[in-house]
Amino acid sequence: MSYSSTAQQIRILTRLTLIVGLFCLTSCNRQPSPLSGKSETIEVVQKVTPSKLDNTIDQIIFGVYCGECGNHCATMYRYSMGGNQNSFSADFTDSYFNKSEIIFNTYFNDKYHFDIGHDIASHIPVELLTLSKSSERFGCPDCTDGCGIYFEITKANTKQKFYIDFQTSQLTGEIKNFADYLKTKIAQLGKKNSF
Repeated sequence: MSYSSTAQQIRILTRLTLIVGLFCLTSCNRQPSPLSGKSETIEVVQKVTPSKLDNTIDQIIFGVYCGECGNHCATMYRYSMGGNQNSFSADFTDSYFNKSEIIFNTYFNDKYHFDIGHDIASHIPVELLTLSKSSERFGCPDCTDGCGIYFEITKANTKQKFYIDFQTSQLTGEIKNFADYLKTKIAQLGKKNSF
């Protein structure tokens, strides 16, 4: 092998290394710089993969709760699936904190709400659908006044309750993606339902 072909291979490898390095710098999340005190995080949008709608689900309840707040601290939504008798309702009264059943006394009978309910039910991660526990926490929901996401699945009169950290940066995998997805859907409902 001649000196010129070795030099050419080195130049090609150097160029490839630079291209790969530039790709990583532009597509990877950056961590906050401890020296600058500024966050340089690049937001990466995660997609939630739709799962096949589990036909054994009777209803889902979902919403956001904040334990340390002064007024209107929990909004919950319920989507019930009963063949052609689907219903969508909401609780704006903070009954979530009463430690009994949530009181759903606001009803919606329109395609917008039904579509969101159906969409959420179709995107429940397999991890939640196959979990055998009746209750599970992900992250540290409502710690340090950070609020939490409540998600409940009812199948054949059996309830599973999930408490998910609203600050999703500490979550991983499908649970993080689903929590971010739920936050988006709940925000859409909040805008639509602002009276």
